[in-house]
Amino acid sequence: MSLYLDRKYINLVSCSIEKFKWKKDNLANCRCMLCGDSTLSKTKARGYFFSAGNSYFFKCHNCGVSHNIYKFLELVSPSLFQQYCLEKFADREQKFEDIPDQSTMIVLVKKNYSYESINSLAKDHKAIEFLEQRKIPKESWSRFYYTEHFSKLAKELNESYDLIDDPRIVIPIYDEHNQLIGMQGRSFGNIQPRYITIKCEESVRLIYGIERIDKSKPIFVVEGPIDSLFLPNAIACLGSGNFLEIRERLQNQNLIFVLDNEPRNKNIMNIAQKLIDKNEKVCIFPSSIKEKDINDMVLNNLDVCGIIQNNTFSGISAKMAFTAWRKCN
Repeated sequence: MSLYLDRKYINLVSCSIEKFKWKKDNLANCRCMLCGDSTLSKTKARGYFFSAGNSYFFKCHNCGVSHNIYKFLELVSPSLFQQYCLEKFADREQKFEDIPDQSTMIVLVKKNYSYESINSLAKDHKAIEFLEQRKIPKESWSRFYYTEHFSKLAKELNESYDLIDDPRIVIPIYDEHNQLIGMQGRSFGNIQPRYITIKCEESVRLIYGIERIDKSKPIFVVEGPIDSLFLPNAIACLGSGNFLEIRERLQNQNLIFVLDNEPRNKNIMNIAQKLIDKNEKVCIFPSSIKEKDINDMVLNNLDVCGIIQNNTFSGISAKMAFTAWRKCN
């Protein structure tokens, strides 16, 4: 289904791409929509769609850009991108049982329960109210889902889970190849634990947002998925204990670690110290910042990107800033 779905959306977007033409069953040529290909010659077409494994990719031999179809649609056609996400998610979930293909399906029904795209909910739904209250960018809402029965959803993903049942916002987690490998559920009100992370397989390592990042640019590393949505090119390690493992997955990348602003949390302090000792770039928030995480800073109208940019250190400067930070707190 993945190859079929990718090809379907290549054909849908092709009407807006100059000189698009299928050369073979699995190879299409066109002018690159991202760089314009050539301002001097309107005949040059150095962009290619091709299949590799179970997915299609786009590659431009002029600007060098290379993206899977998910990222390509996100860049060139937000409306098709949202439709693609819904179908992709439905496609993955239908593998659990024989559900007829319904490419326009928004509510994904399995057995006697359902979970829904956030964009399909009523405006006064508590999940919509939560996203609005947390000031989550609307362009990111398509990445969220909702379920009335999180424990049932968890069992469908992995039968070993036995959780207390409650309604939750669902945050799907994909791997580098855009394959679903886990989910995180966020509760409402004071229900604890506030976040529950589930995996398709216990051995898999989860990194939220890794399928969307541009490895040619600096990558921000934060703890939670919601925080990552307020920064450009960001991933979430899904737990402070996972910060130290990120480098294994993203070797030779320009990483900027942004831990929660909790100076009295010994675990956070120990992780920050270890990252600094490894000569990583680490954001050390100034003592004037009282909010504990990025979302709280956004809610208080702080310039998060500017604060991080002005307070990211490495090497000797990081050690000095960290020492000063500990003394102030």
